[in-house]
Amino acid sequence: MISDLIVVGAGAIGTSIAYQLAKAGVGVTVFDRGQVGGGATGASAGMIQINPDRAAPAAVSALALESARLFPALAAELRERTGVDVGYRQSPLLHIALQAEEEPILRAHRGWQADHGVAVSWLDRTAALDLEPGLNPDVRAALYYPNDHQLLPLVLAQALARAAVDLGAVVREGTGVDRLLTEGDRVVGVGIGGERVLAGEVVIANGAWASSWSDALHTPIPVRPVRGQMVALRTIGTGLRHVVSSLQGYLITKADGATYVGTTVEEAGFDARPTAAGIAALLALAPRLVPRLADATFTAAWAGLRPGTADGRPLIGRIPGWQGVTLAAGHFRDGILLAPITGELVADLLANRRPRLPVDDLDPGRFFVRAA
Repeated sequence: MISDLIVVGAGAIGTSIAYQLAKAGVGVTVFDRGQVGGGATGASAGMIQINPDRAAPAAVSALALESARLFPALAAELRERTGVDVGYRQSPLLHIALQAEEEPILRAHRGWQADHGVAVSWLDRTAALDLEPGLNPDVRAALYYPNDHQLLPLVLAQALARAAVDLGAVVREGTGVDRLLTEGDRVVGVGIGGERVLAGEVVIANGAWASSWSDALHTPIPVRPVRGQMVALRTIGTGLRHVVSSLQGYLITKADGATYVGTTVEEAGFDARPTAAGIAALLALAPRLVPRLADATFTAAWAGLRPGTADGRPLIGRIPGWQGVTLAAGHFRDGILLAPITGELVADLLANRRPRLPVDDLDPGRFFVRAA
């Protein structure tokens, strides 16, 4: 079998890349060992937040702002092409302070964000409770972000895959890539059992598992899994009007009425189990933020493995010393948010077009030194 281009991984990043390339007329084949969106994508909460943290790398903040700007048009485009509603809707966020020592942290955060053009307001206790009456009455203050949104991450990946297929792409679920096929310093395809699939270009977009190709490329790919656990609760009556977050975690009510509580950040290797300790911490957090959730029904718990990097920046670009292979991984907790812009950037790079945003700070070469 021969394809113009192969994408390894069918999460939000891989399917976004496949869609953009298929729109450009490239013959794309996507392989995933599981199902479309079945990894970290399906495990995420789907928040599209336009509130960068001053601790975040500037390159990531720029990506996030541009990618968030692309979402309304992308959601409309996917609905028109596929008839699928990805659940993109406004979902303002309240970041609350419950302790006196948290207030100066929020004030400093707001000051930095306001200076950088973020739409954010400072609310006192009364104003915060007016917006979200179910908040802990001990709330001292809150930051209010009116322009945040949310969507359904699994549905997003499925819609992107379907749109790509409608444009001629091939998506093969339950088909794990065993090996990269190489000729000298060029990657020429992938192997799946006894099957060889040749391609002019291979894009590695399989998230936390991107590092599995380090040996084949004689290059350490510095992407590691970071476990994030989440639980779902169901309450009688209406859900939360806003996403409610704190320094310890967040609550978000989805369209089906479930309230998600997230999330842990754990260095647990490739162990994707929800654990008793993780679930207990999340269940304790929920009523601390919104007391009536103490009476909610526990319905589910799950975990995902986010692809982390040492400097907090994703890896987008060519792998030094190799031809025919491009990396798009390491998006950590921003995979859903950064999916639209990553798809466009990779399509630009592969077409030798000037990317719409600078990508030098995302170049994998900042880490890689090819072994002799």
